[in-house]
Amino acid sequence: MFKRVLIANRGEVALRIIQACRKLKIETVAIYAKVEENSRFVQAADFTYCVGPNTAQSSYLNREGILMAALLSGADAIHPGYGFLAEDALFAEMCAECDLTFIGPKPAMIRLMADKAAAKNYAKTQGVPIIPGASAITSANQLKQAAQAVGYPVMLKASLGGGGKGMRVIYNEAHLQQKYHLIQEEAQQTFLNDAIYLEKYLTVARHIEVQILKDHVGNLQIVGDRECSLQLNHQKVVEESSATILQPQQRQQLYDLAKRLLAKLDYCGLGTLEFLFANQQFYFLEMNTRLQVEHGVTELTSGIDLVTTQIKLAAGQTVRPGILPFSGHAIEVRLNAQADAKQHLLATGKLTQFCFSATERIDTGYQKNDIIQPYYDALLAKLIVSATTREQAIAKMQQTLKHTHVTGVGTNLATLSQILNSPAYNANQIDIHFLEQMEGAVQ
Repeated sequence: MFKRVLIANRGEVALRIIQACRKLKIETVAIYAKVEENSRFVQAADFTYCVGPNTAQSSYLNREGILMAALLSGADAIHPGYGFLAEDALFAEMCAECDLTFIGPKPAMIRLMADKAAAKNYAKTQGVPIIPGASAITSANQLKQAAQAVGYPVMLKASLGGGGKGMRVIYNEAHLQQKYHLIQEEAQQTFLNDAIYLEKYLTVARHIEVQILKDHVGNLQIVGDRECSLQLNHQKVVEESSATILQPQQRQQLYDLAKRLLAKLDYCGLGTLEFLFANQQFYFLEMNTRLQVEHGVTELTSGIDLVTTQIKLAAGQTVRPGILPFSGHAIEVRLNAQADAKQHLLATGKLTQFCFSATERIDTGYQKNDIIQPYYDALLAKLIVSATTREQAIAKMQQTLKHTHVTGVGTNLATLSQILNSPAYNANQIDIHFLEQMEGAVQ
């Protein structure tokens, strides 16, 4: 087992990794931007190193600075968390060159799955269904022909995209060329690569995920599934475990697809396979080769500590192959700092009040009187509840939201309460467009 782990991240996920390392009696090293030197995760770590002034680019994306901190601190492994460098194959390679264990899969696996178009092409070769579309688009004419072939509406996506960036829905040919160039520019600016692909836009679909663990000898363990259909601007807002829409035979079909996709991959670590479920068919979307933001709901229904298990896998331990049983139902909502209810702009300022129900799981990197900076993501806290049934879990979350009080910055708390009290949500009559339609109805 590792002696000392550097955490190449910040906020609540850094605290979550520190918690896991303490369970394993591993010392922790926090890196931080100067502007966050008094943050909870910095105070909680055994050792700390400043790697930059404020922006993500100058700190949490500073590969060389992070590696220098790891070497100076005597760390023998690096946990990337999620976001930032978590799916950066180059960073994983640099870790190996410095004799540091990257807590994640091999760089080749990260590189394959980071390219969404390449990942889908690989899935197709393994007999896993993908949404009809076209990749390696290099001209507007080629794009036009591909769109005509699959039929409108279509979705344009950056091949190296993620986090909801580099995506546009196209409903007709009129603005196709204009959107094509906008996507290219956005992809180049955000991901330093302007490659895009096109796929059929599904008007009614559910977003379903499968959590997997695979060890270095090839044992594959499936740790349940999640429902992540409630999204705004392709960012998840509410997540559940399990996906109660699935019948037993559908769940088995989903797991069989996961096994088929991973069977020939030299993959070791934790990962998530994402699918769209439409017309009784599963379509592979992508694989995230890292810890998911919503991992907590799976932990509550499976009883597994996914972060400690992820660390153990990186240290060479194995898992029992098969499908892990799960029970009960868990729901997570993402409480975000939000300045504008319609445009979802990041709110900044001082948290003058930051109070939650003491009975549920609250994953947060903040505390009262903290300053919300403009440099990072909007996530303030993840509120997670579990119960025997979905109906009971919804009731618990409704109460949790009632006892949540945040002042000093704007939040999406009212939107979360609206979702949890929606008759359609309570009846499980949702899809990936549900929140957009709900917002449209309110406006």
